Amino acid sequence: MQNSNQKFTNARLMAVQAVYARELSDESWEKTVSRFLMGEAGGVVIKDGIAGREEYITIEAADASLFTNLVQAVKEHEDILTDVIKNNISDKIDFDRLEILIKCILKVGMAEFYVNPNLDTPIIINEYTDMTHAFFDGPESRLVNAILDKYARIIRS
Repeated sequence: MQNSNQKFTNARLMAVQAVYARELSDESWEKTVSRFLMGEAGGVVIKDGIAGREEYITIEAADASLFTNLVQAVKEHEDILTDVIKNNISDKIDFDRLEILIKCILKVGMAEFYVNPNLDTPIIINEYTDMTHAFFDGPESRLVNAILDKYARIIRS
């Protein structure tokens, strides 16, 4: 049986997937959320397996309320979240060349500060840093950690 913390982690991952899907399509936010809640999209992570073959790992049940609230917060604050990312990345990094997935992780991570104002900052930062580390082997997780930490200091001061 899955614990509630895992359901929250899964909701965060599915929210990132939904924001990513929305970035790559012209589908409405409502349609994207509906497809994810109905199980028509998301719910699977692709990992590199043995001999370079892809493995599909099913994401167990996610907390629907957290998922919906995170995606709604990104929708409502997307321009602000994008500006925050642009203003907090290194001058050495071109925003337009930043991986879309990194942008999505950051947007959902920052949105969680609105959605869960009483959740400890380190928990939020760790969730999205760990998620980034699962997708990338390089410095991306440090970038996500740094931007979320900086944002948390501003929004929670």
